[in-house]
Amino acid sequence: MRKHSVRRVFLALLLLSSAFLGAGQVSAQSNRAQLVGRAVMPANTQVDGQPAGAALVAGALINGVKFPFDSQPVGTISAVLPGEYPNTWLLLFDAQLGVPEQSSDYLLRFYTAEIAFRRAQSGSGDVLLLNWQHLGDPDRRIARPVVNAETPLRYLSGADFAPLAFQRVAGGTFWVAESRTPALLRFDAFGKLLEPPVPLNGGALQGMSIYPDGSALIIAQRSMTNSRQVIFRTYDLTTRTFADLPATYTLESADHVFGGFAMINAQEAFAIEADRNENRAAAFKRVFLISLANGSKVQVADLLDIADPNGISTSNVFAPPPNAYGLGDPFRFPFAAITALYPIDEQTLLIANNNRLPYGLGRSDAEADATEFIAIRLAQPFALDPAFQRPIR
Repeated sequence: MRKHSVRRVFLALLLLSSAFLGAGQVSAQSNRAQLVGRAVMPANTQVDGQPAGAALVAGALINGVKFPFDSQPVGTISAVLPGEYPNTWLLLFDAQLGVPEQSSDYLLRFYTAEIAFRRAQSGSGDVLLLNWQHLGDPDRRIARPVVNAETPLRYLSGADFAPLAFQRVAGGTFWVAESRTPALLRFDAFGKLLEPPVPLNGGALQGMSIYPDGSALIIAQRSMTNSRQVIFRTYDLTTRTFADLPATYTLESADHVFGGFAMINAQEAFAIEADRNENRAAAFKRVFLISLANGSKVQVADLLDIADPNGISTSNVFAPPPNAYGLGDPFRFPFAAITALYPIDEQTLLIANNNRLPYGLGRSDAEADATEFIAIRLAQPFALDPAFQRPIR
């Protein structure tokens, strides 16, 4: 793992959430969620690595982003987890520069980041990338061709897989759910694929989470017989067997997408249901508390109507893009793809957009979307299992 900072932040995650939830800063407005933190990573963020985007026209300027990249871009976030150290976060990216055919040189990685949220009265709003880990298949567990098949480490790319969700389990290994096949991929702490992919038959992948005790993954997939339904299955990590759960989730529209799926206890989860539109065309971006026991759902946040009485989104630490939409009170999160969600504490959620680099135009109609991380405080607390509240060690 490449180290770009020796800083290690030793404040507990609860201290981070306490900074968000200071007394007197919470809006009393009905059931609206309130913005309590925001950080922005620019669309053109790059780190060390091989040039990327060669499949696009050389010298092309797409929504203000020049191609090809000089090194590896950092965008298209699909999931987030607590990092190894308090106040750090693990980031997963789908590594898609539009389509797989354009993404063969965009490498799959886990990133560790420190997110310095802008809050009501402090915080830089910056995202500091501390280190990263390549994902590869040096032991040739994947039977089908991969882009870097002839290289010793066989680093995986966005042309090979499209990671949607991940979980860290006992022993420090990771399970990644990828949507292109779809399949489950198991990596060690150094990013090496440990076994052949586990196929996910039964419908398009929508998300993946885990039980609080770490015994099984929960897989969300679109029903093959009813386009408005999302079905749930468990994958037992001891027996390596699948089992269907009785509950299903019913989308408000068959055109909506289901994402940001995160268990909060053994029976309940949060999920984002959203339309595929962006910017002023976005009409439905909502967070629901759902029961995996009976399929019930309760709306807990409208991401197009978030209270921002403290002016966090319009703070002068941020440079708004041209024709910026959705900043101010109400604050809006009007992105086409929103799949990263994690509970910070019993009343606060971290949410991030997939900026669909370089094509996302959710915040501006002229400039490629940045990756935005927001912390929102819900009107009511929820029953968060302590297993999800602590940083994973």
